Amino acid sequence: MRSIRLFDLLMGFSRALDMVSPVLAGHHLRVTFLSQALAERLRLSSATRKYMLMASMLHDIGAIPLKSDTRDLIFEHNKALHCRAGWAFCKTAGLPRPVCDMVLNHHTEWCSYGAEDQNALPANCIHMADRLDVALRSRQAPALRDICATLMTKQSEYSPACLKALSSLADDADLVARLQSPQCMQDHLASLFGAVILGPVQLVDLCGLFSQTIDSKSPFTATHSLGVAHTSRMLLKLSRMADHNDLTTMFIAGLLHDIGKLAIPLEILEKPAALTPEELSQIQQHAETSLDLLGSIPGFTCVRDWGGRHHERLDGTGYPHGIRGAKLSLPMRIIAVADVFTALTEDRPYRAGMPLAKAMEIIESMAELCYLDENVVALLADNVLQVNRARIRAQRRAAANFVVMRRLCGDSAGAA
Repeated sequence: MRSIRLFDLLMGFSRALDMVSPVLAGHHLRVTFLSQALAERLRLSSATRKYMLMASMLHDIGAIPLKSDTRDLIFEHNKALHCRAGWAFCKTAGLPRPVCDMVLNHHTEWCSYGAEDQNALPANCIHMADRLDVALRSRQAPALRDICATLMTKQSEYSPACLKALSSLADDADLVARLQSPQCMQDHLASLFGAVILGPVQLVDLCGLFSQTIDSKSPFTATHSLGVAHTSRMLLKLSRMADHNDLTTMFIAGLLHDIGKLAIPLEILEKPAALTPEELSQIQQHAETSLDLLGSIPGFTCVRDWGGRHHERLDGTGYPHGIRGAKLSLPMRIIAVADVFTALTEDRPYRAGMPLAKAMEIIESMAELCYLDENVVALLADNVLQVNRARIRAQRRAAANFVVMRRLCGDSAGAA
């Protein structure tokens, strides 16, 4: 896996967030573009603007564990709660303090800040950009100039500096033109932040944040992604056919393999009864969506192929493309086994994890039917206790993280 740019990864994640509420497609990109326009006029530092990039691209990440629908985001029925949930996500993932603060306060009015709030001004920029975009996409769709005039009257909601910066936006013909084109906004932001390359630790931290987001959509699979990531990485390491870079790539592929599930309606993901053929088809679509989302991130070719093909089968009966035999590489075969093993052995709200002997019996039968690779299954069988211990440790950490998040969301003093 080659070097990954921060902007490219965030852009991929913002596309995934948009899929949760398709009516708001492009919202994170537009808020980021507008907040950076304000930051430029305010002459904020490059470091602050980088934190703003991260916070604005992820600002509504807290809406997913709340199972919010589109109305919650547009009309802000859960304004304080989704801000706090987003802050808890970012904090438990180890993101920088300024990013966490900006996500927490992206709906905070200026009059509510104290003198000690160091990140108040950039957070207020994101708040203003968010209100601008919501107004621009309303049914009436007023002109940018009219929206700016309305916001200018809200003296207690926005800082004097932000209001002064806002006054220059409406007459910026170049900005107005770029707002009409997602590609132009994306190109402009890439020109500003394209040189910011993620180190391995930062990359894994951000992907870990997003895997939490994926799993939080449904409590049925609340720790699944981290279990798959650790299981698949351990199996690849045990194969002795990978270097350190491959192991990191496999771990990220495991974290993000189910990213397409963000586009699946919750009522289907958690349906207690048997799925209809149409609903089953929708569930299976998540693999294709995962391929598309991961493939949109430059440098993620292996992450895309390894993670997005975890439902392909050796005999060609899998999905989304029915790939078979030699066209399925060893990492693809490993993550397919890791996904089944984790699904069978992990605890879920409606049932306890399956005993190892029973799980391995099922997995070995799938190898006999040429669904799974018999050599990978044999590798798992030979090391099943070691692999299972690593899976359990990882999923317990993930579960503990969710407990911390719930506490943070309910702790009114936790953000101080």
